[in-house]
Amino acid sequence: MGGQDKRCLPSMPACNGEHGGKKARQQALCETGHVVCGYCRGAHGEACGRADTHCPELDAVVGATKVPCAYRDFGCDRFLVYHGAAEHKRVCPWMPCSCPQTGCAFLGPPAALLDHCSAEHSRPIIQVRYGRPWTLSLPLAQRWHVMVGQEDRSVFLVSLADLGVAATAVSLLCVRPDGAVALPAAPHFWCKLSVEHPRGDKDEMVMMASAVSSSPLSAGPPVPGQGMFVAVPHELMSGDVLAISVRIDQLQPPPPASTAVAARAPASPPPSHARTTTRRLQ
Repeated sequence: MGGQDKRCLPSMPACNGEHGGKKARQQALCETGHVVCGYCRGAHGEACGRADTHCPELDAVVGATKVPCAYRDFGCDRFLVYHGAAEHKRVCPWMPCSCPQTGCAFLGPPAALLDHCSAEHSRPIIQVRYGRPWTLSLPLAQRWHVMVGQEDRSVFLVSLADLGVAATAVSLLCVRPDGAVALPAAPHFWCKLSVEHPRGDKDEMVMMASAVSSSPLSAGPPVPGQGMFVAVPHELMSGDVLAISVRIDQLQPPPPASTAVAARAPASPPPSHARTTTRRLQ
């Protein structure tokens, strides 16, 4: 390559489709022969050290150039006009999912995440069926737990996080790429989380009902202050284990906007120490 900038080759877009919009369609050609888009032009001039000028003749040529999806290795076989590749990458249903374990570098589809969590992190995969409640005993020392729907193998993550010193936030989401939600056949889900007092006193409970959000976990598991969760006071827990009832319903068509539903009060007024709490963060 000699003195050429190895980040871009003659007759190839330097950004490889990472930029979109009108500016990305404006091609420039430097004296060395590198083709760059309008976004990369300034930085390329500094790196290459050669003058460049806008080349309208190349706009049509490079504008028709197609590049493979950035997630080709994960199953996407689409080729995109390069200035539209960035938008496709944002909504591609083959976007890999991350592992909820802090510091883990795993990337892969949800099905591979199940095997990874079981083999690499020794986490049990909890099998559930839709449309019925499941009582789970979740160790508080483990801050995330993986569930899978038996009907369609959809992957769900139950996350636990401290909410101050008096409560634990419990949330549930579907682990899948953001773009997968928009597919015509994509299922949508509704969940109900409830925790009763260990003594079985139904006057002391917390409950939340909500549409299930989706995430590829690229930013890690949810943290307190984001999305929907139920706040569980520590007096509703038994030692180091959280006993929680989880029900997931599969919905078609998509559900309405998320709402939080408070537990229905008993016929007689609850005792003064009873607590019924539902939290929704804006």
